[in-house]
Formats: sequence, structure tokens, C-alpha cells
Amino acid sequence: MFKNLVLMLSLVMGLLFVASGSAVAANPEVGKVTRLQNDAKIIRGGETFPMEIGSVIRENDEINSDDMARIEITFVDGTTLLIGENARVEIDEFLYDPGNGIGRALIGALQGPFRFITGKISQMKDKRVEIKSSVATIGVRGTDFWGGPSQGTYGVFLFEGTIVIFNAEGGRIVSTPGTGVDLDGFDKIPGEATAWGTSRAQAAVATVTFR
Repeated sequence: MFKNLVLMLSLVMGLLFVASGSAVAANPEVGKVTRLQNDAKIIRGGETFPMEIGSVIRENDEINSDDMARIEITFVDGTTLLIGENARVEIDEFLYDPGNGIGRALIGALQGPFRFITGKISQMKDKRVEIKSSVATIGVRGTDFWGGPSQGTYGVFLFEGTIVIFNAEGGRIVSTPGTGVDLDGFDKIPGEATAWGTSRAQAAVATVTFR
């Protein structure tokens, strides 16, 4: 009987180990927190963890920042995501597979300001990089851009590269650095790309700048 009990316990522990390993495999490490200002947290599998410099970021993590917070996440390919205060961001998928030329980055910028600077993932032949905000989806083609609340609306500002901004009503291609688009809702077509003045651009940058 004792031998049977030991065998049963071994089987149970083995199943738990396999389940644990499967959970980690299902939520792989995709980046790390490389800079942090003030308080922020990671929500993972229903649990909440305080964020620290060096914290691992995994697929399906939700990131929440507090007042005056700034977060820099560096992904495995060198892509950088800067997040401002009172933001909520979900890392839905991030796959960098240079051996097969595959790149996937699907991120939900659900609330607050952010800046996204692509790394080597933009060089993959088979790639899909999209940031979904509350009012539109932003398709990225090797790019540095900012998104967030700006002058009473939601704005997207391009520093470099090309982005495609679209929702159910239509879309815009933005490829001129220094221009931005206003979005007044998911049910309204994105505005035309226009040059942002220095003060507006600086105000946008300030929302994700460390102090």
C-alpha cells in the first residue's frame, strides 16, 4: 500500500509539473522592464505583482501604471515600448522568430499614452505588428510613433517610418514624420494627417519622458 501511495503521489507531482511547464510555455517571456519611474503593476493570470526594474514581461500580461509613472519595456528583439501615467496596456502576443522570418506583436493600448519603437521584428518577412487603442488599430511598418490623449481628443503622432491607422469606418496611411492624426471615436473615420506644431509634439513626448 505504501508503494502504491508513493507511486500515486509521484504521478500527481509529475502531472502538476507538466501543467506548470505548459502554463509557462503558453505565456513565454517576451521582454523585461528596463526603466521605471514611480509605481506600476503587472496583472498575470488573475494575480497582481508590483513592477520593478528587471521584471519579466510575458504574453497576456496586463500592465497598469499609477500617477506620474513611466515604464520602459524592452522586448526580446530590441523593440521598445514606453508607457506613461494612468495607463493600461495588454501584451496579447509577441513572437520573434528570426530563424523562420516570423514576427508578431499584438498589443492593446487600452488607456493612457505610449510610444512604440520597433526593433528587429520589423525586418521579418512574415510580420504583423499592431497596436489596438480604444479608437483605432495602428498597423506598424518599422516605425517610431506616439499615441494617447492629446488636446481633448486621441492623437497618433509619427516620428519615423509608416503606420496605417484604421477602424470600422476607414483608415489613413501616415508616412511623413512630424505629422499626426486625430481620432474622435471608433465610429468615426480617422482624421487626415496634419503637421503637429512644436508645442503639441513636445507635450505628447513629455507624457512618456522619464524625469
